[in-house]
Amino acid sequence: MKKLLGVVAVGILSAVGLCAEDLASDLTLETSVQFQSERVFRGRNEFHKTFTPQVKAGYPIYDGGNLYVGIDSVLCAESGPFNQVNPYLGVLWDVTELFTVDGGFKHHFYTSMPKETREKEKTERNSSEIHVGVIADVLLEPSLYCFYDFTRREVAIEGRVRYNFDLSQYAFSGLGVNLGAKVGFDQASKPYGFAYKSKHGKKSYGYYGINADLIYELNNNARAKVGVAYEGNSAKQESWVNASTPQQSGARNSIWVNASIDCSF
Repeated sequence: MKKLLGVVAVGILSAVGLCAEDLASDLTLETSVQFQSERVFRGRNEFHKTFTPQVKAGYPIYDGGNLYVGIDSVLCAESGPFNQVNPYLGVLWDVTELFTVDGGFKHHFYTSMPKETREKEKTERNSSEIHVGVIADVLLEPSLYCFYDFTRREVAIEGRVRYNFDLSQYAFSGLGVNLGAKVGFDQASKPYGFAYKSKHGKKSYGYYGINADLIYELNNNARAKVGVAYEGNSAKQESWVNASTPQQSGARNSIWVNASIDCSF
């Protein structure tokens, strides 16, 4: 009897080990640490000099789907109450050979915002957002996303394109350039932080941007990136909270540089 129980126990442990090994072999992990000279979010210049560490895990699910979960952060290099931690989860699904659907949820949390700042700026410490998007596997990889923030009652629609150039044949092996562009529209019923608060009731604006990144593949799992980006918006200066400090009130035009190290396993 003891021998039988031992054989059963060994069999169960072996099955669990094999199952865990299979799960681990299908699991993907991505990490990134990026520095930005300006923090610009949907056309709004929110503050200076940030580090944005991120971690993301993915796992394939039924029939062309991929479940992902992660956390991205925004850490101010200069002192300030606007550090963020943003956990998220979602699903990417290849509905056809050309189109992929992306849907998910994200929670924004300001980790160090004191009560007096929230009352002064009329901002919320937390907010929850959902998104849905469609990505086309064709030239320029066009995508269209829609976001809705329940707390801020904010709707944003954003279209993006990008193109990658492989420069290996012209320069160092593993060198490339990524070019991107986007255009979007944002509207909210509830102002927050360094966001729009129009004296005339206007709470919407359009925004646009371009970016160029030089990418170098360090090895099969890591790459370094440096780039420059520009974003602008259609909002008038007086429509932003804290208009006396333009760089922290959604300046209409922003240009910044960034650098990052990205790893994937």
